[in-house]
Amino acid sequence: MNALDLAREGWPCPTGPEMARIDADAIERVGLPGRLLMESAGRSVAERIAHRFPEARRPLIVCGSGNNGGDGFVVARVLREWNSACVPRVWLVGNGPKSEEARANLDLLDAAGVEVGRGFDAWIPGDPLADSDLIVDALFGVGLARPVSGEYAALIEEINASAREVVSLDVPSGMCSDTGAPLGVRVEPARVIALGLPKLGLALQALDASIEVVDFGLPGRSIERTGIRQHLLTRPAAAALLPPRPAQGHKGSFGHVLVVGGSAGKTGAVVLAAEGALRSGAGLVTAAVARDLHPILEAKLTEAMTLALDEADSDGVLRGGAAGEVSAALAVRSSLVLGPGLGQGSGAAEAVAGVLAASERPAVVDADALNALAGRPEGLRGPGPRVLTPHPGEAARLLGCGVEEVQSDRVAMARELASRSSAVVLLKGARSVIADPAGVIWVNPTGGPGLASGGTGDVLAGVVGGLLAQGLSALDAARLGAFLHGAAGDLGPDAGGLAAEVAVRLPSARRDLETLEDSNPHVRAHSFPL
Repeated sequence: MNALDLAREGWPCPTGPEMARIDADAIERVGLPGRLLMESAGRSVAERIAHRFPEARRPLIVCGSGNNGGDGFVVARVLREWNSACVPRVWLVGNGPKSEEARANLDLLDAAGVEVGRGFDAWIPGDPLADSDLIVDALFGVGLARPVSGEYAALIEEINASAREVVSLDVPSGMCSDTGAPLGVRVEPARVIALGLPKLGLALQALDASIEVVDFGLPGRSIERTGIRQHLLTRPAAAALLPPRPAQGHKGSFGHVLVVGGSAGKTGAVVLAAEGALRSGAGLVTAAVARDLHPILEAKLTEAMTLALDEADSDGVLRGGAAGEVSAALAVRSSLVLGPGLGQGSGAAEAVAGVLAASERPAVVDADALNALAGRPEGLRGPGPRVLTPHPGEAARLLGCGVEEVQSDRVAMARELASRSSAVVLLKGARSVIADPAGVIWVNPTGGPGLASGGTGDVLAGVVGGLLAQGLSALDAARLGAFLHGAAGDLGPDAGGLAAEVAVRLPSARRDLETLEDSNPHVRAHSFPL
């Protein structure tokens, strides 16, 4: 099984150290020479550049002293070999190649007729960036671990200001390959050509760039032996999670979701969660709120049933005694969505704790049901499967840290929260992160600015709850729910769309997955995300 075959189950997304272990295994255990891997990687990138930029005549390949630069030497030589009208130049900065493989490929450039400029001032007073029609960024690879500064930072800023199309080799130089965060300053490319596997930072970062993954012959055995625990959810992998819809099915076949929440001024959250559950394919949905708020739901919801709860205060916030009412209602239903619009207070916290402690039904815990246990994620444990759907602020409150800390390493924070709560965690945001209690990570590639409006998180909670009701496991419901919800957002406008409209587009997003054509797994490159 090669890297592109693995993508059918979700792309493995290695960290920098994991990628180093894959390379070492391929060289030392499988026996592939390092120079062969570099040649294959460079040729694969050259193939994509020649395909994407057939009119390029004066590409400039900016190379550093590591193996990323060595790959760039191969790119320059191969482009020259393939097309006599293409006259690439190499701009080598730094102290020269560090590895034997990179040095050997640098030595081949003279015979190939490729001009090499050495040092930051190689072409002064000329401007090699302005005198090129394409820039290939091979400056830093996955090994970069410190902020870019000095002449390197100035060069990256010049590349970004050059108004030339930029292609980054493997990762944009200056990006942390583990988190996607800029290390001081990073190249902002139009395209990234990732080698073998998309690195974790690429999966996490929503770049304004087209990204391709090229297969250059990394052994599947080396990838598998590395034990990568981070994955990018692909369209084929998401499609495989879709629950069946048998021809003889009826509303009782597809589960019954109970949505509990609401308080004065926040009944819309319950309505949106109920609509998300219905649009996900659940057969039946009941929305439960305080009795004083019940008439609002009766007017707003037509397809969902409603339930009035008596244990609530004058603002519609549930009291601790509501736990018994909710537990009784849940006994004859398939799944629970707890928290949208719930409100905060000691009574609501007591109700949340009581329901979660007693229920064996699969549950989505969202919004104020999460806030009720701020600083105590262990309190979210219970006998039934759980999916937590925090945004960064809610995750920070649960973990007792700042939002900036959560956002600085979303993978680590999702893992910690999943471990402490023994639940599946769907940490929302651009490139939502899904973690299971064992620490396996899935990054969802769908969703963009079209989801940046109030109520879309309530829709997501309902979608996940609906998938739980249809029989999916907590992990599968979180993965598929995030993918479908993001895809529904992407089908709409980037600005001005409403959460209710995201819910309306969910069936279209599902249909797109159901009609996914089987693509050839042996093509040389795949667009990203899949």
